[in-house]
Amino acid sequence: MKRNICVIFLALGAAFSLPPPALSSSWNSINSTKVFTNNYYRTELYLGRSKPGGGIVTDDEWDAFLKDVVTPRFPDGFTIMQATGQYREKNGKIDKEQSEVLVFLYSQTQRTASSRKIEEIRRAYVKQFDQESVLRLDFRQPVSVKF
Repeated sequence: MKRNICVIFLALGAAFSLPPPALSSSWNSINSTKVFTNNYYRTELYLGRSKPGGGIVTDDEWDAFLKDVVTPRFPDGFTIMQATGQYREKNGKIDKEQSEVLVFLYSQTQRTASSRKIEEIRRAYVKQFDQESVLRLDFRQPVSVKF
């Protein structure tokens, strides 16, 4: 019995030590350019679409905000995720709302400049849409970027 268990562990160890299967040629040809591995930072902004006193940030208003405020600061790109959030307002009311999550990845060398631009985006959203706040999450994680 002990010998069978050892054989199973050896087989599993060998299987996990093998190199991963080759990627398909279409994947390699599409993504065969430079690979950079650096310490990148990730920042997420959580932007609620509800407006005080009723109403929402419309799709046209959201698109204009992206075009006029976000894109000029991060012209190389960012990610937008749709979400539903829940938030306790200053008056104690619980508000469940449609939200957008903006995700920014930037290199360590761009950390200070990117952080300043992200703060500009937060302030602009709060001011333009009369928001109490925009949640910001910052964390450092290794990212492999392919161009």
